[in-house]
Amino acid sequence: MAIVYLHRRTDNNEIFYVGIGNDIKRAYDVKNRCNKHWKGIVKKYGHIVEIIENDLSWEDACIKEKELIKKYGRIDLNEGTLVNMTDGGEGQSNRGRLEQIGNRGIPLHSSA
Repeated sequence: MAIVYLHRRTDNNEIFYVGIGNDIKRAYDVKNRCNKHWKGIVKKYGHIVEIIENDLSWEDACIKEKELIKKYGRIDLNEGTLVNMTDGGEGQSNRGRLEQIGNRGIPLHSSA
């Protein structure tokens, strides 16, 4: 079974991350995060965890995650507040513009 969760900033209650996991521990895990933008927000503002769905099949959790990411929008695509690097669901096939080479502001993927 899977869960869907949100992370909110403690200063303004803004949702900045949507996630899924196999158990509730994933929602509260702060040590195994690799997204530097997530880490920056948590370090500066702290975060609140909100479990919004539980006991879902993995497929249903992926669908819900995609819906929520679309609803709140990715910051790297100038569509919203989320630091999520993909559109959700399984895999990492839709990396965003926040992923940069050498932290110099050079997009990893270019549409030029």
